[in-house]
Amino acid sequence: MMDDRDVERLLNLARTELVGASDAGIKGQLYDVCREFFKDSNSWYEIISVPILSGHRHYRRTPRDGGMILRLATIWDSNHITMPAIMPHLDPPSAELELVYPQNVNMTARAIVTKQIVEPTTKDMLPDAPRWLLPVYHETILDGVLGKMMAQTTKSYSNDTQAVYHLRRFRDGCMQARVASERANLYGGQAWRFPNTFRTSSQRGGVSTPFPSPTSW
Repeated sequence: MMDDRDVERLLNLARTELVGASDAGIKGQLYDVCREFFKDSNSWYEIISVPILSGHRHYRRTPRDGGMILRLATIWDSNHITMPAIMPHLDPPSAELELVYPQNVNMTARAIVTKQIVEPTTKDMLPDAPRWLLPVYHETILDGVLGKMMAQTTKSYSNDTQAVYHLRRFRDGCMQARVASERANLYGGQAWRFPNTFRTSSQRGGVSTPFPSPTSW
């Protein structure tokens, strides 16, 4: 959950730029901006355990730390071998994970999933976004709110020029967040991915076999 002080600071800055805008309108745009940010950046992720049962391919998982599962990044077994899998069905906040090949032994796998906010859940109708969002990406989220509000027509705060400016900054910020996520926030590093020993093999019926399409971000 976002810290109240971070949220209030963001709202105060938005109120200063959006004279005449209602708090309800600003909070509504904040929700939409957060959804777009997480969808485009893949920056909110969680590692979840998947208890694998012999012969079973379908597993329903729910995130522990809020939000809804949006995408499957990768899944690997107890031997650190990547398991080919898809995520064909979303049922917010849960998702159904489907292994391409059933396993012949019970084990506990681990999956990395990216997440999305579900709906405003606080009494103040604020999005249930992670605590790190505003301290790390304050400027990007503020640009998104200002740009979307200023793009509205016939409002006291309408401003096409400023809307284009802020929305461009918002989109740039989303892409920067995506790159940071791919590099696991490593300064000057290459895009993060599992070492070759983690991702060049899979299990087909419990037997390790080559898998030419490794899963990556």
